[in-house]
Amino acid sequence: MEDKVAIITGANSGIGYQTALDLARRGATVVMACRSEERGEEARARLLAEAPGSTALVLRLDLSEPDSVQAFCREVEAQVGVIDLLVNNAGIVGVPLARNSVGHELQLATNYLGPFALTCTLLPRFRPGAPTRIVNVGSLAHRLGKLRLDDFNWERSAYSTFGAYARSKLALLAFTVELNRRLERRGGATRALASHPGVAATDIGRYHHLTNPRNRVGRWINERIAARIASAAEAAGPTIHAACAEAVRGGDFFGPGGWLELGGPVAPARLSPLARDEELGRRLWALSEAMTGVRFPASSAG
Repeated sequence: MEDKVAIITGANSGIGYQTALDLARRGATVVMACRSEERGEEARARLLAEAPGSTALVLRLDLSEPDSVQAFCREVEAQVGVIDLLVNNAGIVGVPLARNSVGHELQLATNYLGPFALTCTLLPRFRPGAPTRIVNVGSLAHRLGKLRLDDFNWERSAYSTFGAYARSKLALLAFTVELNRRLERRGGATRALASHPGVAATDIGRYHHLTNPRNRVGRWINERIAARIASAAEAAGPTIHAACAEAVRGGDFFGPGGWLELGGPVAPARLSPLARDEELGRRLWALSEAMTGVRFPASSAG
């Protein structure tokens, strides 16, 4: 990663911070994309102390708001120039039904539509002729998701907080696969990959619907998860592997290789067949372009 430029969303804490720190230690110039500039600057100061001599920049990005995504991309063009790596890590979970300024359900907007628009807008900024990567951070929850493209934005269905989260992560992973197909068809050296952290100390709350100690199943799961909860640094392993390892291919998906992929050393992860469905991927892409107003560029630097 020496002399390369990496953008990490949600880089002020958790897996995003640990990913940024690792990349900085490898010599990358790190762009920390954070919703709060104040928390971003605090994280930057911590990173510079933990990785002396590294270079890091904080730029504000609220993935839930289209105007913020486009403003961020303009700042990248003005202040950064070329990109070698984009890590779409930021996400939210467990929020009641809420919508952004253009009416998109908030988890869908933050976890999927924002990264879709960000990625497509930044593609022309990838370093020409160099092997560059996009890494999307998914979740085990994607396997429980349903895309429901006929009601993707939760306008008719009864809202489910976890269902919305699982849908957003399934969409992100289906996007990863379809994006890589399009990149390969177009030629160039940019590839899209994905990762998931298993269950980390930073996100155990995402599985509260499964781990309720008041029922027998919840107690059983809690007993088995407790010994496998990873620290943020450990949970960042699959993302760092997808970003930096040499022996990877576009479309690869990595996670922990232990019991049920909850923790353990990095290994290939099991992807829902829905995420690999080509027809579903094309339909999702068309809907995403319509909802965001952002299109896949005809050509890119990479």
